[in-house]
Amino acid sequence: MHKTLTVGMISLKAHEVMSVDIEAATENASLIEVATRIILGIFNGMPIIDGNGHPAGQITTIDILKAIRNGKDINNTIVKEAMSPNPFTVEENTSVDEIIKLMDKYGVMMVPVVQKDGRLIGVCSRSDILKEILNEKFVMIGRKRTATTIIGG
Repeated sequence: MHKTLTVGMISLKAHEVMSVDIEAATENASLIEVATRIILGIFNGMPIIDGNGHPAGQITTIDILKAIRNGKDINNTIVKEAMSPNPFTVEENTSVDEIIKLMDKYGVMMVPVVQKDGRLIGVCSRSDILKEILNEKFVMIGRKRTATTIIGG
């Protein structure tokens, strides 16, 4: 029997738990730009998008550290050379239960959330899901949703 994760009596979907105030880099951003943003933003990685706003990959701190270990100069290396290409993505109406299964099965920490046309609209991380579950008895009023910031473009 398939069990759907619920908070209260509502079945959660990606768009209800995802982070929307995210930063995404283009494939031609330098590793130093991305590394700086990751450190300043206090997150573990970011989605990489193509010219149409579709996820092309993800870059994480471990990808950057591997590039350094392999002798890459992060000032002169572009993201495309170090990113993990073809990330798993989910649509905005994907159930949180399915997202957790994907994260567990493939060991991913964040999943890009896309519209039907494939454009990035947010990311859903493990902590996003947990925060929503822990906040079930609280109400957020005036939640601001803004456009994705693009760097390296």
